[in-house]
Amino acid sequence: MKEEKPFIKVSEVCKEFNGKEVLKEVSVDIKGGEPLGLLGRSGAGKSVLLHMLRGTEEYAPTSGEIIFRVAMCPSCSGVEEAGKAVCRTCGGNVELREVNYWEEREARKKIKRRVAIMLQRTFGLYGDDSVMYNVLQALNSRGYPSERWFKRAYELLKSVKMIHRVTFPAAYLSGGEKQRVVLARQLSLDPLLLLADEPTGTLDAETAKLVHKALMESTKGRMTLVVTSHWPEVIEELTEKVLWLERGEVVEYGDSKTVVEEFKQQVGDIARDGYLKVGAPKIHVERCKKYYSRWGRIIKAVDGVSLTINENEIFGLLGRSGAGKTSLARIIGQIDYLSAGSVKIRMGEQWIERGGVLETKEETACGTAAHDVGGQVAMLHQEYSLYPEHTILENLTSCIGLNIPIELARLKAKFILEEIGFSEEGAAVLLDKTHTELSVGERQRVALAQVLMKEPAIAILDEPTGTMDPITKKFVADSIRAARANLGITFLLVSHDVDFAYEVCDRIAHMQDGKITKIEVLRCVE
Repeated sequence: MKEEKPFIKVSEVCKEFNGKEVLKEVSVDIKGGEPLGLLGRSGAGKSVLLHMLRGTEEYAPTSGEIIFRVAMCPSCSGVEEAGKAVCRTCGGNVELREVNYWEEREARKKIKRRVAIMLQRTFGLYGDDSVMYNVLQALNSRGYPSERWFKRAYELLKSVKMIHRVTFPAAYLSGGEKQRVVLARQLSLDPLLLLADEPTGTLDAETAKLVHKALMESTKGRMTLVVTSHWPEVIEELTEKVLWLERGEVVEYGDSKTVVEEFKQQVGDIARDGYLKVGAPKIHVERCKKYYSRWGRIIKAVDGVSLTINENEIFGLLGRSGAGKTSLARIIGQIDYLSAGSVKIRMGEQWIERGGVLETKEETACGTAAHDVGGQVAMLHQEYSLYPEHTILENLTSCIGLNIPIELARLKAKFILEEIGFSEEGAAVLLDKTHTELSVGERQRVALAQVLMKEPAIAILDEPTGTMDPITKKFVADSIRAARANLGITFLLVSHDVDFAYEVCDRIAHMQDGKITKIEVLRCVE
């Protein structure tokens, strides 16, 4: 059987910078649709080879050659994968070409339009604008038909699991969320080749998993992925083949599992300097008080509470009625004012207190504009109710003021329901029902979805189980954990239900008479 020719053939490539050789006779065949990992320690030459594949001028090889095997349209600048017969740009017939990438300048310029790249630590997003705008802008810049912008933007955001953040300001996203929006923008280029340079190098392990999943699901069968990393587990998870580089030279090439195992045996564990822990602080409550007068005496609903809640954590407030749980939750949710102390919430890189920016990692000469966390925190109240005369789809969209085209509304609602544990088929059927057709557990999960449709970074759930039976409580617990895992939501859970709180929470603060008596660590979130 005749072996299929590679999409890209790298032959004895060398590269020098200021007389120093950083790539030494590197050769590798990259098959179309087969994800390739470039593995090696810092300084191995991985990023140099990646930028060479991108076609960046200063990374032109000193010697050797790179051949792209593609179908090119003689009538326009269209470039398709080998095997295609028609140009998607103009509809004309295409011709199979083997392009010497660094010798044929005009052909390289055409191919580069179908090459996308995700750079390490560089997000390049419009921070003050929404996630949706960032993707729409990318579609506009590539000349995508304007009448199809919104539908395509939703498709892209769905592919990277970011539909729950369409109206969210990009500046307030976590690092992993920003990287997924960057991926959506790059996918908007409809690339034949996606290059990812250390795409999760500065992310915590759990957040990295979300980005990895988005990379795999959005690229498989659609394009060729080449990814660099010095974390062997990342390479093994994302790729099928691996090229191991050391000081610019090829050490080994082969199946990911085999090469990664050999890498670990020879190199050992790489120290994770700067590798962030899961659960960076998200909420700081400092000496918080809520006093009010009733019948001539002072009620201390919250009395000098200090605590820190971490990002992506499920944090519980546990105690009897009147302990101060709901009062503290309503203060954090900015529903009630506090009498003294402060509540600070981190949105992106900024710490915000009651509508004012406290500090940022990057200050400008003009200062920073004040923001309000406002809609970034949402609360599911104990006395929640769904609109009985409306369908579940309407309850998740128009009933909460979300006015978008019906096709997009259904897509977003279905996505949220799936991310909290409903099956794809179950979510689709549920949307056209009314709440009277649902079980108690289904209603509670729809109420949770209603909160998540508002795209909060933090969700506060006040007594979410009520008087439910144990089986229904388990469904709700599973939905909360699924929302945390799939959507990156930080949860504050208020409850007097000891069993439920211990089942679902990572940490629990016990409250009595407006004070925290102890904080228990149930599960490590780092």
